[in-house]
Amino acid sequence: MRQVAKLVFSTCLLSPDSYSAAGSEGSISTSVASLPPQASGSSAPSSPGSRRSVSTLKKWLTNPVRKLSAGATAKGERQVRKLEGKPPPLPSHSNSQDLGSPVRPEDTLTILPVTHRELVRSVFSWYVLKELIETEKHYVADLGLIVEGYMGTMTSKSVPEDMKGKDKIVFGNIHQIFDWHKDYFLGELEKCLAEPERLAQLFIKHERRLHMYVVYCQNKPKSEHIVSEYIETYFEELRQQLGHRLQLNDLLIKPVQRIMKYQLLLKDFLKYYTKAGMDTEELEKAVEVMCFVPKRCNDMMNVGRLQGFEGKITAQGKLLQQDTFTVTEQDSSFLSRAKERRVFLFEQMVIFSEPIDRKKGFSIPGYIFKNSIKVSCLGVEPSVDGDDAPFVLTSRNPDGSVVRFQLQAASPDVCRAWVNDVVQILESQRNFLNGKSQLSSGDDTASPLIHKSCSILFSSYCQSTSIVSC
Repeated sequence: MRQVAKLVFSTCLLSPDSYSAAGSEGSISTSVASLPPQASGSSAPSSPGSRRSVSTLKKWLTNPVRKLSAGATAKGERQVRKLEGKPPPLPSHSNSQDLGSPVRPEDTLTILPVTHRELVRSVFSWYVLKELIETEKHYVADLGLIVEGYMGTMTSKSVPEDMKGKDKIVFGNIHQIFDWHKDYFLGELEKCLAEPERLAQLFIKHERRLHMYVVYCQNKPKSEHIVSEYIETYFEELRQQLGHRLQLNDLLIKPVQRIMKYQLLLKDFLKYYTKAGMDTEELEKAVEVMCFVPKRCNDMMNVGRLQGFEGKITAQGKLLQQDTFTVTEQDSSFLSRAKERRVFLFEQMVIFSEPIDRKKGFSIPGYIFKNSIKVSCLGVEPSVDGDDAPFVLTSRNPDGSVVRFQLQAASPDVCRAWVNDVVQILESQRNFLNGKSQLSSGDDTASPLIHKSCSILFSSYCQSTSIVSC
């Protein structure tokens, strides 16, 4: 099958009733059923199975939805018109394997017993792979403009005094991304043309490596801020010196765009494998990986835009959720006006922020810190009035008073996801405290206050009322 795929991947032409296997010297047209060709006026009978196979293949190959590349399609149509009206030569005798006599060495061809599934998989997945590889080459070239152009020039020449030390923030870890794609990943993608089954594992195996994009995106907001200060002055001078068409900020967004693009190409590849009835388990896993990584990138890019938070954001643990809510705050008897807030749920803290992207004077989206709740003081009251009702997060103060934050999301699914995650965080904290108290004493009688608090507070959730941390 691998040899078949290698030959079919070289295909540039597929007509409804025939396919072309292009060799190094030329191409031939041979019937789908690998039968000796018939003259155009022949009345030789053909089996019903053969007619059905050709009819099915014709639907696949002539469906405009499956024409992935306009250029490749146009080329195929030109070749179809060139071959139409030129029936293949009759065989010299019924058992001959030759397509015509005499034949030149460069016209010698091999008839391939390619099945319908193999053909479909080979042709359409080949187009997706070609697009993936070609766009990867362009991507590596763009990264080279940054690393070998801007970074190289700034290293060899002095930078303005007020720019010193900022260059590392501007470029982040883009050098690491460039080296990996240029020296390794592009070559591995090219190997997939001959062995397409390698593609899924290539992404699955390097999930951890792709975390470098998360690091890049977390730094991206700081980079944007510095670049915006010098984009019309220092960086514009560098662009003209280097002869680049794109500005630096247009190049620095390329890694963000690329990490989002992989999932789309993998989904196309998965679609054609599914149509061909092939095993798609690994491809589905690869799509899952390449949906998760961009989400993490987007999450950390938003976190990087948070301004005014005095703590260390990386000390708050993993970011579990982030969404925009309409939030109403109630402190004692005072009820605030409902306001739009971007809320971040970390393993150790909930952070409320105000979006500033729509305000005048801010060209770059961002968020201003407004409030926070430590998990050690956190509680949640799930909705009891229906799926579309808001839920409540509570913050218990040292004096025993409680501040309530009512959150209304655009979707009931968002509310449910948040409540589930908060409950899991609090349950994990309870289990941790229980385990810690047992280890410190060696039995269940130690730290009765902690045990009692946990029991009381978490029993409320079991009764479907509220849950707070212990």
